[in-house]
Amino acid sequence: MLLGFFRKIYKNNVKGVPSDAPVILAGNHPSAFVDPVLLCLSIDPPLYNMTRGDIFAKPFYRKLLESINMFPVYRTRDGFTDRDRNDPVIAYCVGKLAENRVVGIFIEGEHHLDKRVRAPKKGFAHIAFAAYARNQQPDLQVIPAGCCYYWGDRPRDTAFLNIGSPIYVRDFWNDYVENPARGVLLLTRTVEAALKKLCYHIDDPQDDAWVEQLLEMHRSDQPDMALPIIHYNTNRFEGEKAVCDFVNRLDKERKMELRIKTEAYFSSLEQNGLQDLGLMTPHRGGWLHLIWFLLGFIPFIIGFISSWPIIGLARWGTDRLVKKREFKSSIWMGIGFFTGVIYYGLLFLVGILTCHPFWMGLTLSLPFLGWFYMFYRDMWVGWRASRKALDSTERNAILLQRADLKAAFGQGDLSDVGGVIG
Repeated sequence: MLLGFFRKIYKNNVKGVPSDAPVILAGNHPSAFVDPVLLCLSIDPPLYNMTRGDIFAKPFYRKLLESINMFPVYRTRDGFTDRDRNDPVIAYCVGKLAENRVVGIFIEGEHHLDKRVRAPKKGFAHIAFAAYARNQQPDLQVIPAGCCYYWGDRPRDTAFLNIGSPIYVRDFWNDYVENPARGVLLLTRTVEAALKKLCYHIDDPQDDAWVEQLLEMHRSDQPDMALPIIHYNTNRFEGEKAVCDFVNRLDKERKMELRIKTEAYFSSLEQNGLQDLGLMTPHRGGWLHLIWFLLGFIPFIIGFISSWPIIGLARWGTDRLVKKREFKSSIWMGIGFFTGVIYYGLLFLVGILTCHPFWMGLTLSLPFLGWFYMFYRDMWVGWRASRKALDSTERNAILLQRADLKAAFGQGDLSDVGGVIG
């Protein structure tokens, strides 16, 4: 599922979540259901995820969600006014922590695709201290977990999962005993600071669009390979994070100067129908690549035709059902997964009924061919972008404009991060 939906997944320190200790996994929450799926499929110990209580209202959904280790939290914004309803939730978490389980809590309290960490809710800290007060487990720990995406609202995205270092509750216990409010505040702020190191964080929302442009340039200067899809313990996110941190340090005057130059460069690209990645990867636009496209054309066509019902239904369902960006990837992935299981299962059953090895083999290979169709399409789009840049009469002028922009960034500003842009 993840291998088809995401173009790249970078996982850092996913072995850092122990299976023999009580852990509160404190995460940010950019995408509604993709975040818990990514976490659950990436860490070894079973994860018990807290989720919004209103979707537990119907018995069928309650049983379904509980079967995959989800439990409710009742929030005022969802229409719940009786705060006592969360007493059983706290007791549930304390019980799981007593069993050395991993309890996942998205501490921002809501999902959002802004590239920043919002102030955490204090509920996770109350749970942590309640568990420590009851069981006095010296290894009770809060581990920050950052889920980050290039976009977060579309397929063929790139995801980063960054697991941080443990923060032990025992180190805050004396403060909590002396002053519970202070202890909760200290733990909350410590976890927030740790989470900001693992996630995109742009201080000023007015910089959002500009940072996206800088990130696009950064990725163009360091293009990734087509394969493999999953990477472990790379420093790729550090470069992305450095872009955000660099912008956060700038004063207003310097920001304005660099933003004007950046906007002028991207305006030139748009006027000529070019992309920054295509401009910076001329090697991907060579004519010899057409041989590869010719060799892969037949499996591409088979994959396209066979997967079209799934992709078409997922696209239609997402467009019809989803209004908020934060739900788009979740609905797209959900429809694609459940439809794909039924669809490919039926096709394989038909292949078996034919009793012919060719049809059996073909139907069994269709999920892979569906993935190949998306992979082939990604390569084709990249080739066209690079080819168009190579053929553009304005290519040299735009490259000079880009070099001038990079020089503006290089005047002492980026020496401490090794050159964020370029």
